[in-house]
Amino acid sequence: MDWIVRPIRAVLFADEQAFLWIRKKLGLTEYGMAALVWVKGLIIGFLLAYFLF
Repeated sequence: MDWIVRPIRAVLFADEQAFLWIRKKLGLTEYGMAALVWVKGLIIGFLLAYFLF
């Protein structure tokens, strides 16, 4: 069950332990994590814009 909860927690709450877990599982570098955070923000921004407008 932990494999479902941790990615959701990372997307919604962005806690450090969840991001470190994702980084370890995917084998990302610091730049890869920065790109992942940027894409996450982009997707959440598009979803908010879709539902608000």
